[in-house]
Amino acid sequence: MTTSSSLQIFENLHELLHMFRTRTRSHLEASHPELTLNEARVLLHTARHPGITQKDVIERSHTDKAQMTRILSSLEMQGWLTRTPSTTDKRVRHLHLSPAGQQLVAQLQAVQQQVANELLGDWPEALRMQLLQTLQSAAHGTPPSN
Repeated sequence: MTTSSSLQIFENLHELLHMFRTRTRSHLEASHPELTLNEARVLLHTARHPGITQKDVIERSHTDKAQMTRILSSLEMQGWLTRTPSTTDKRVRHLHLSPAGQQLVAQLQAVQQQVANELLGDWPEALRMQLLQTLQSAAHGTPPSN
């Protein structure tokens, strides 16, 4: 049975992401042993989406509500995250990074950049940009422009 090129693309993306996550996890364990990978993911996602709700983080992470509540409580206790009630619905909590959380996220992003450079740094910039544009087009469901 032959594998289609479409499936091969996803298999290779999976392998590349696995290498990225493995190296990132190794760097994080060395520099921030107190931080779990799931906590780092929540902090990074909150940095990209300030004010995101707890419910949205749970849906995005495919984590059960109790586990996410523990993660968010831990991040809040460590001083990296704040949860503020919505002004329109007191049951809704919005997530924001604290100043300490912003500093930590800057360090996490630097680790991610370092790992990305390790994996793709030898690629010419034009080829990386072409790959980026192609993947962005695929993510939006539109064919890439030539």
